[in-house]
Amino acid sequence: MAVFVLVCTMIAIDNVMFEVGIIMLISFIGAALATKAKQSVILGYILAGMLIGPYMYFEVGGFVYEGLIKDTTFIQFLSSMGLTLLMFFVGLGFSITKLQKTRAPAIILALIDVGIGMFLGILIGFSLGWPIIDTVFLAGVISMSSVAITGKALQEMKRINTPETEYLLGMVIVESFLSMVLLTIAGGLMFKSDVGGQMTMTRLIVGILAFYGFFIFLAIVVIPRVVNYFHSIKSNEMFVLFALGLVFLSAALAEVSGVPAIIGAFFLGMVFAETKLVERIEDRITPFRDALVAVFFVSFGMLIDLRMLGSIIPLLLIAVPVVLFYEVIVLSVVSYLLGFTSRSSIFMSTSVIGRGAESVMYASVGSNSPALIKGAELNPFAGAFCFVMSVISPGMMRGSVRLTRWLTRITPKFLRYGGSLMNRTMSKIILPVPLKLFQRTRRLEVLVVLYFVALVAVMVLSFPYNMATFVIGGALVVITYGMLEGDLFLIVRMTNYDNLGAVTRDPGNISRFIAGFISLSLVTILSLAFIFPLWWPSSLIVLLAYFIIVMMMTHSVYHLTRTPSFNLTSKPVERRQGRKKNGKIATPKFNPPAVRDDPGWGTEPAPGRIPDTPEKVPIDEVGKKDDSKWKNL
Repeated sequence: MAVFVLVCTMIAIDNVMFEVGIIMLISFIGAALATKAKQSVILGYILAGMLIGPYMYFEVGGFVYEGLIKDTTFIQFLSSMGLTLLMFFVGLGFSITKLQKTRAPAIILALIDVGIGMFLGILIGFSLGWPIIDTVFLAGVISMSSVAITGKALQEMKRINTPETEYLLGMVIVESFLSMVLLTIAGGLMFKSDVGGQMTMTRLIVGILAFYGFFIFLAIVVIPRVVNYFHSIKSNEMFVLFALGLVFLSAALAEVSGVPAIIGAFFLGMVFAETKLVERIEDRITPFRDALVAVFFVSFGMLIDLRMLGSIIPLLLIAVPVVLFYEVIVLSVVSYLLGFTSRSSIFMSTSVIGRGAESVMYASVGSNSPALIKGAELNPFAGAFCFVMSVISPGMMRGSVRLTRWLTRITPKFLRYGGSLMNRTMSKIILPVPLKLFQRTRRLEVLVVLYFVALVAVMVLSFPYNMATFVIGGALVVITYGMLEGDLFLIVRMTNYDNLGAVTRDPGNISRFIAGFISLSLVTILSLAFIFPLWWPSSLIVLLAYFIIVMMMTHSVYHLTRTPSFNLTSKPVERRQGRKKNGKIATPKFNPPAVRDDPGWGTEPAPGRIPDTPEKVPIDEVGKKDDSKWKNL
């Protein structure tokens, strides 16, 4: 290896062919070593990039090594092409048809996972004094799960066809879509800062809506009418040129609209996801994608300044435990409350711990912007963070069963009981079941949509308009509670809770508990959105109050429904022990009755029938016994 490095340093480092050749070869070595260590190839690419990058420096015996590649301009161009193709293929896998079965659980879990991750990431950024735009990109690095790492781990564990895997993959695909939407907004904020604040929020929203509207028009009107022409292209060479041209032109269109280029590629992939061209596109363009994506990850590793690792260690020590807590504990609790089994919930939550391309993408886009003050710290943090989380994820997935037992054992009994009530009830609403006890009404769906509109308005509007929308949102939650409690009452009446030890003489106790928990969660989210801009530490107080109220509600429903009302104050009956005799507990003697002869019933076996009790014959008289009575058998 030392000889190889010495030879490489003798070659002119400004040679483009040398740069491309060394990156391809070092990518191969990194991927091979990572595969041998049973880790994601992404980690091998990043470490290989760090080894040959301009920030690598060490001295051994008078030999000074300062990296193999100094000028990364051309490599950055290739890496941007790789990232564009990567996001095109992510969009190509975002099929609406595949999400039809898992749409409700997948969308709910993805919204909650991304929402909690972004909120905690913003809390971490604010606590460290980061500016708002830098904090948004930091939160994106922390919160975005990796589709590639999750899928690869599932394949290695041979769990790609398990029942919960459909929901898990649906969740991470929806998260990819949400990451693109959030990156569009973050890119708009970054663009606003770059142009000196001339771009207002209204213009940003209009630009984003116009961009999305164009691709919706493309998907609904244009592509269905010309897809047959695309399919009729017989020459593979012409088809590849045509497909790559569309991808990069879509990326250019996005940049013109003030949106990151990768968003255009992602949405073009979504447009083609529902056509019959998917297999041909994947077959012909995948080699280009794999090569250029490897260049992207290597170039990302090249930009990691190892001298910055000392400054990001405190951030790393905060981010890793926070992500483990909310992914393993909070997300698994949410999954269980939605109706999944405890083992499936823990397995799903541990499967999304890994961080990869999505986090690297946020760091790459943010670090290249002059608007970010902390942009130089994003790359080394994202590299170290992805490395740590991707190493932890496979082990957590394999130990999910043991983790489930441990969490079940340490959870208080009344919390397990309340969670079981919600699990059994919500499974009738969220998960597909043969007997549909609940039909979502249009009025409830409208209320939920209006609530999210109010939530967004609270976050983007200024005082006093945000206060008015906060009050409106609270009123919507009150109305939602009334409708939800009535619908849940009908489900509770037809659901069997006997094996949980529940006594449902008044089903309203359970329906009010579940509706109250959901409404309290909605109010808490609305309150956090309102008070966070005013004084962000107050959000911790709101979360603590939410946790205490949930504990009180669960403890109350445990005592109301676990024991019959007429026996609430009764004490268990104590059994009297026997008297002691000679230091031992005396036990009553039992004398069985004496054996009496069988009086018989005065009957003989019917002819031709085997008697119930054969006559005993001495062994030496067997041959002499008259067996005439058995001849008719």
